[in-house]
Amino acid sequence: MKTLELKKSLLSAPGASIQENIDFIGMSQAELAERLGRSIPKLNELIKGKAPITKDTAAKLEYVLGIPASFWLNLERQYQEELMRIEQMEFLENCKDWISGFPITALKSMNLLPETSVKAEIAEHLLKFFRVASPNDWSRIYTEESLAFKIELKHTTDPKAISAWLRIGELQAERISLAAFDKKLLTDSLPLLQDIAYNQPENWLEEIQKVCASFGVGVVYSPCLSKAPIYGAARWIKNKTVPLIQLTDRKKDYNAFWFSFYHELAHIRYHNKSDIFLDGLEEISPDLGKEKEADEFASRMLIKDAVRAKIENSELSTRNAILQFSKENKIHTSVLISQLQRLGKIAYNDVVAQKLKTKVEFEKLTFK
Repeated sequence: MKTLELKKSLLSAPGASIQENIDFIGMSQAELAERLGRSIPKLNELIKGKAPITKDTAAKLEYVLGIPASFWLNLERQYQEELMRIEQMEFLENCKDWISGFPITALKSMNLLPETSVKAEIAEHLLKFFRVASPNDWSRIYTEESLAFKIELKHTTDPKAISAWLRIGELQAERISLAAFDKKLLTDSLPLLQDIAYNQPENWLEEIQKVCASFGVGVVYSPCLSKAPIYGAARWIKNKTVPLIQLTDRKKDYNAFWFSFYHELAHIRYHNKSDIFLDGLEEISPDLGKEKEADEFASRMLIKDAVRAKIENSELSTRNAILQFSKENKIHTSVLISQLQRLGKIAYNDVVAQKLKTKVEFEKLTFK
């Protein structure tokens, strides 16, 4: 900081060149003020750099001193740019403490922050990452209720990590081309999504995105971040014109993934554009009625009521029995086993059952 203060003190204002020129031709400040039609105090402010050289002043200096107006305007521009750079460096130096608590390493691994240990540089790129002008603006947006983000993360344990995860999702959404939102087409497409869940084609994650994009819903997969215990989120972004579902592979479980997906899809389908839903944050009091509605929708989508009744009344304890039931009732093996475990029909540590379950892990996420 002392270096910046010294740099600032050594910066020469354009007024110094005015003083040099009048000294050279033997003109006093009082005479120059008179010839420019200015008061002496106003001219003194100009020479000391407390007032800028305007277009009008530059033109008058050209008449009085014989030096082109463009020279004075360029001198003023260069001075203001250098002054801005120094003041910006001072500002970023004061932002160094703010970066503590953000998932810096994870953001670097995604190419969202530069590989540097200089805290001022990290602060600069964090501000750009969040599209905020200062740490205070970040705090107002993410920890208080604001137009840009209507959930107060100050009630959570780690608002910095959570805000970073949410921002990553917004950046991912910019990569997706979406049709206009169509609620009827969403409803009509539900059987397609259920087919993907059952058949699990090799590119099933991309297929979900493709189907959802066709009815105007963005779906993104954001790796979970340390201290951001979120399973999924649903919200409308871009001035509430684009519905976005953001999911993690936190539980790494196929059944949990699809339940979270359907849960968030229900929020988009049934609830208000102004609502923001974050699944997994106990500190934020949810709307219990809307959460129950989303849970019930997810349960119906995962397992049809008739199939659920069969599961409850069946003894499916062997590998072959599970596989046969899965095929006959078009229910994915992982979903079936998770249901059997929840009902206590299969132990959670059953080795055979665990081998039949599908593990969900997203690919490494990178930008640029």
